Amino acid sequence: MRARPRLYTCLAIAGLLLCACTRGEWHTYRAAPSRDAHQEHGSDLSDPDRVAHLAVGWTWQPAGGEAASFRASPIVFGHKAFIGSANGYFYAINATTGAQLWRFPAASTPLVGSCGFGGYGIQSSASRAEIAGQEAVIFGAPDPTAAGGLGSAVLYALNAATGALIWKSDVVAQVTGCTGCGATCSSAAYAELHERIAYSSPLVHDDVVYVGVHDSGDDPIQNGKVMAVSLASGHVLPGFSFVATSTRGGAVWNSPATDGREVFFTTGNTRQWSGGSQGPPAINHGLSLVRIHPKTGTIDWAFQPVPFDLDDDPDWSAGAAVVRGGEHCGTLIVSVQKDGWSYGLDAKSGQCKWQYPPTDEPGCTFPPGGVHDHGDTDYKQPGAVWGQVVVMKVGGWGLTTPSGFDAGYSHLHALNACESEKHRVRWILDVPDTFTGPTAGYTIGAPSITGGIVYVTTSSGHLIAIADTKVRPPVGHQCTDEFINPASVGPTWKAVCKAQGYKLVPSPRVLADVALPDGSDAANLRSEPALAEGRVYVGTSGGHVYALWPQ
Repeated sequence: MRARPRLYTCLAIAGLLLCACTRGEWHTYRAAPSRDAHQEHGSDLSDPDRVAHLAVGWTWQPAGGEAASFRASPIVFGHKAFIGSANGYFYAINATTGAQLWRFPAASTPLVGSCGFGGYGIQSSASRAEIAGQEAVIFGAPDPTAAGGLGSAVLYALNAATGALIWKSDVVAQVTGCTGCGATCSSAAYAELHERIAYSSPLVHDDVVYVGVHDSGDDPIQNGKVMAVSLASGHVLPGFSFVATSTRGGAVWNSPATDGREVFFTTGNTRQWSGGSQGPPAINHGLSLVRIHPKTGTIDWAFQPVPFDLDDDPDWSAGAAVVRGGEHCGTLIVSVQKDGWSYGLDAKSGQCKWQYPPTDEPGCTFPPGGVHDHGDTDYKQPGAVWGQVVVMKVGGWGLTTPSGFDAGYSHLHALNACESEKHRVRWILDVPDTFTGPTAGYTIGAPSITGGIVYVTTSSGHLIAIADTKVRPPVGHQCTDEFINPASVGPTWKAVCKAQGYKLVPSPRVLADVALPDGSDAANLRSEPALAEGRVYVGTSGGHVYALWPQ
C-alpha cells in the first residue's frame, strides 16, 4: 500500500519556533469555513487507481452498547475524529484505530431537554478552534441546566485532547414552553419560543463563533436568527444582531460560511407552516441568501428569488458555499433551494450571475403568480466545490414543467460555475444504490470532493466514489432533461433530447460502491463523508462511525 504522508514541519521565523502542522484534516462541516467540502491535500483518496480498492477499515460504536444515532458528520484533526449524537453525547475517537478516547459529558446526563422541542441532542457537526493556546472543538446542543431544562441551546467548547470543558456559551436558542400547534396554533403556542440549533454547525471566523437558529418542525414557525459569541469566552457578542423578519419565519437551518471577510447564510419560509400562516411581514428576509457584516449582523445584501406569494416552503436549507473564480468570474456564493433551483451570486454585490435551470426572468427572480412549484421538494443538500466546478443535487430541467421536480432526486449535477449557460452542465450522474421508496427525496447525502473524485452516501447505505470527467473518461451520456432517457423514451432518446433543445452531457465513471455494514438507510443523509488523512469517515443513523480507505 502506498504511504500516506500527512505531517510536515514549519519553521516560524519570528522566534525561530519549530511547529508541527497537520495536513489533510477536516476541521469543520464541509471541511472549511468556506463550506466547499474540498480536501485540497492529495492522498490515496484522490488517486483513481487506489480508490477502486476502497473498503471499510474500522467500525466504531459507543462503548458499552450505548444507543446512538448520528445525524452529524465527523470532523477530523490531530489524528482524532469528533462527532456528536442525537443521544446527547459528544465523542472523541482515535482516527487511526477507531478506539473511543472520551465522551462529553462523562456523567450520565446527556445534552437533551425535557421538552420535545429541545430533545434533539447533537445533530450538527462540530468545528475546530484554538482558545487560549488550547486546541478545542466547538459544537451546539441543548443545555439541560438552562431555563428549567426544557432544551434551550448553547455552544460548548471542549479541550480536544481531554474533553474538558473550556466554556459553555450564553443561551443562543430558547425553548420556553412545550405547546404545539396541532391543526391550528393557539395563542399559548404563539407566545412560546421553540428555537433550536440542531442542523447549524458553528462557524469560527476572526475570533467569533456564529451559529444559525431555526425551529422544530415549524410548530409554530420561529423567527430566524444568527447568533454570534466570543471565541475567547462564549459570551454573546455585544452589538451583533440578525433577525430574519419583523414577525415570524426565515429560519437559518444551515451553517454560516465565510469567504475570509464577510459571513453568508440562507433562510427559510415565512408565509405558511404547520398549523398557521401570516401576511407579508414589513421586513422579510426569509427565503433569501444573505451576506452580513461579521461584527454587527447588518445586512449587506439579501437575494430573494421566490416572492412571498409563492412561498410554499422552499427553504434554502442547503446553505452557502464559496467558489473562488479568480479573474475569470470573481468570488461566487452558490446554493440550492428546496424547490430544486440553484444559483451563483457575486459575493460582493449579491447580483445573480446564473440560475440553473435558467428561467430567463430578470435578476433570476420569479414573478408573483408563476406556475412553478416552490415547495419543500427535498433538494436540501449543499454542494462540493472543486476549483470552479460545483457538484450538487439540483432539480434540473425537470423543474420547468409542473410536478417535474422528482426527476433529479438521485442525480448529481456537476455545474461549471464560471462558464456561460451553454456550458453550465459539466456532467450528470444517476447515483447507483439509492432507495426509491416513500422517502425518495432523501436519496443521496451531501457530496465531498478531493482531486476531482466525489464521495457521496446513499439512502440504501452505500458510499459511492465518482471520478470527474477530467480524472477518468465518462462511461456514456445523459440528456440534461432527466425525463428523457432510454427507460422513458426508448432507443431514440438521444434524438428526442436534441430535438427538444436539450443537450447530451457526459455520465461520469463510478470508481467504488461500498455497502456499509449497517445496511439499508444506514448512512444518514444530513451528513457528509469527511475526507481526512487519506481516509473517509462516515457516521450513520444506525449508530456507527466507519473509516474507509483503499485496502
